[in-house]
Amino acid sequence: MGFPIVNSLTLIHMQFPDTTINPQSRIVAQQRTLRIAWMTLFGFLLLFLSLIGWTIYAGWQFYQSAVIPRDATVIVRGPAEWISWQPANRSVFQGINDQQVIRPGDSVRIVTKAGYGQIASIRLFDESQIDLWAGADLRIETLETSRWSDQTQQVTIHQSGGYVRYDLRAGQPYQQVRFRVIVGNTILDLTPGGSYSVDLRPTERSINTLPGTEIASFITDVAVRSGTLIIQRSNGARVVLGARQRVEVDPSGMPGLPVPARWELIRDGGFSQFSEAEYNNTTQSDGSELARSSTWQVYSGPALPLEQQGFFRLSSICRPPMVDQSCSPSERRIAAWFYRAGAQTTGFITGIKQQLGYAGAGIDISEYRRLTFSLWTRILDQSIEDVGERGSECPVMIRFLAREESPNDPDLEKVVCLYTDANDLPPRVHAQDVYYYRLQKAEWTHFTINLRDVPWLPDHRYLQGIQIYANGHDYNALVADVSLIGEQ
Repeated sequence: MGFPIVNSLTLIHMQFPDTTINPQSRIVAQQRTLRIAWMTLFGFLLLFLSLIGWTIYAGWQFYQSAVIPRDATVIVRGPAEWISWQPANRSVFQGINDQQVIRPGDSVRIVTKAGYGQIASIRLFDESQIDLWAGADLRIETLETSRWSDQTQQVTIHQSGGYVRYDLRAGQPYQQVRFRVIVGNTILDLTPGGSYSVDLRPTERSINTLPGTEIASFITDVAVRSGTLIIQRSNGARVVLGARQRVEVDPSGMPGLPVPARWELIRDGGFSQFSEAEYNNTTQSDGSELARSSTWQVYSGPALPLEQQGFFRLSSICRPPMVDQSCSPSERRIAAWFYRAGAQTTGFITGIKQQLGYAGAGIDISEYRRLTFSLWTRILDQSIEDVGERGSECPVMIRFLAREESPNDPDLEKVVCLYTDANDLPPRVHAQDVYYYRLQKAEWTHFTINLRDVPWLPDHRYLQGIQIYANGHDYNALVADVSLIGEQ
């Protein structure tokens, strides 16, 4: 068999390939290898630096954010049996002792019948103080400061009942101080160095809501004596209160407009919420279904024949001090009118009275440093000269029923006698605890007193009710614009 003849050079090249590398390719390969090496080195360096940076940052964050829980002390000021404490790890309330230490998660509650004024106080670690009145119910959610720095201090209180006053210490050593009170779905941010009050009072009428709607059963009354308070809602709305301002937050959590920090304690002082018949129907005690007033109650006595009695009426008047009736409808007012005629020879009382507070339970007045009572009055006729033989027969009399400190104290009466007399002389007879003021006959007079002045009710904590009445033989007197303003 024959074999093909192959070129010897070709055969040699197939058996032994050319291993010679192009110098330019060698340089490119070396550069690529060097670049990969440097990139790998820088990658490891960046990873190392990132780990070092993250470690430093995490350590700094831990240093800044690490907190230490703080505690507070309960100071018992009233009957200890009305104060209860629920530790964070318990499900029931228990008794509390004076100087009891409480911590985050703990709750303090005071029953509504505990008395008047401050029943207990909570002294925080920074010397801020929280004062609790009867009915107060709160839980300490957060009470902490930065562990190793002066960065933050946080206090969060959840208040679910009663009246509480927050007095925050000024000059805190921490850069960021957050003092927050949560009421329902409303957040209150309080600034240090201020004095604030939060009062949760029940609504006077029931509220019908749709299923799933979050509606509280109380109205929140927020007031600022000093400092600044910010009300925040879940929808981002904010209301800022300054010193001597207050605002009411409705059960849905909607705040009203800020107003001066003054409280009107008299209901229906203008006698405009009911008709004359509805006021007089309050004299009926037979359980009838007659429509009647829920503010003022009419009363009289002693029992006499109808022709010898006095009467309570309503009178349309021009705004005092105008004495004529020539005024526009916008200038007209309604006055309570006490009237008795017929040349009577025996005494008779015609009056109205009002039990103060929610459901007539009276009001705690311990927080009001000023209590200004005022009314307009006009005495048209008074048959008895002076103030009568006993010093208590006046055409306009005002009686305040108060208690000094405890619910067990007896009712204390302070009575004002407003009268007219042709002689510019003081009354010949002075009854005990009656204060006399002589007025010009047939002229409107604006009578005003501060019940916190001596000898009225300088230190009293409770006001039960007010009575306004006429006492004597024949009388004809008007009273309008009755008011009692409390100021903290």
